[in-house]
Amino acid sequence: MSAHLATLLQMLTYCRPSGSATEKHFLDRYVKPLPGSVRDMSGNYHVIIGDSPILWSCHTDTVHRADGRQTVHYDPASGIVQLSKRSKRRSACLGADDTVGVFLCRALILAGVPGHYIFHHAEECGGLGSDGLACTEPERLTGSRFAIALDRAGYGDVITSQAGGRCASDTFAASLAAQLNTDGLKFSACHRGVFTDTANYTDLIGECSNLSVGYFRQHTTDEYADVGFILRLLRLLSQLDPTQLVESRIAGEDDPDTLIWRYRDYPISTFVDTTHPVAYSDVECLHCGDTYDYEYSTADDPNFCSLDCEHQDRLSWLMRDDPHVG
Repeated sequence: MSAHLATLLQMLTYCRPSGSATEKHFLDRYVKPLPGSVRDMSGNYHVIIGDSPILWSCHTDTVHRADGRQTVHYDPASGIVQLSKRSKRRSACLGADDTVGVFLCRALILAGVPGHYIFHHAEECGGLGSDGLACTEPERLTGSRFAIALDRAGYGDVITSQAGGRCASDTFAASLAAQLNTDGLKFSACHRGVFTDTANYTDLIGECSNLSVGYFRQHTTDEYADVGFILRLLRLLSQLDPTQLVESRIAGEDDPDTLIWRYRDYPISTFVDTTHPVAYSDVECLHCGDTYDYEYSTADDPNFCSLDCEHQDRLSWLMRDDPHVG
């Protein structure tokens, strides 16, 4: 078993609700010891290597309902890792969202790949860490021209819109995809993004995207990750040439479809606040198109008006992108 594989499998055993003891143990083992690691006022950890225009984004919390440890099953024949049968009876999810992103950022750092790496706090609670950083310490992002989150399901999305609002240009997406598709991968621009931390940086950084990292059925007990794809992606990211990325979108440019991902009266000193009300406006469901109020949505993902719409939408996209479905 390779060192990378062993590390990823071990990381997936940590159930990490935001602010939990297990998340702290995870940070103590995998993030805090990284060379140059520093914590900001909003609970995020930063590592900066060299002088690169790329900000790499991931988040350290998961949607597990309870913290602790779980067991995972890895099938060498398929390269798929998922919850073990025993853990499926008690665990809410695998947590590849976003353990895979943390693994990739950590591996890039240990390989000495230049970049600004942010391990975000409380993304699953609405992006508290990234929102706090953008509001109170935006100077930390100075010099970053491309913010790439490693937090997207599937095999081939370079996200250009999050929650209906433009966050990156199609020309940027094409320039990034061109470098990743040299090894038989099939990345392309996708406007169907949902929220991740880079959405909070669109007023500060021109190109804010999210990249597919090979996990599927996130937030469920059926979640799984394709280890073979993840390791291929790691190799390609480590070889990425920032000078070949195209910067087209202007930071903060007006977009009539952009939604505001901000917490109302968010107290920066409070690092764990999973119940704070979100300042969302009425929007259209990404699946059925009906207008609804976020506050009354029954879906886990607030881009859908109901749990049924969310499930139907995810199923259609999984059948398109995932060869293991259908």
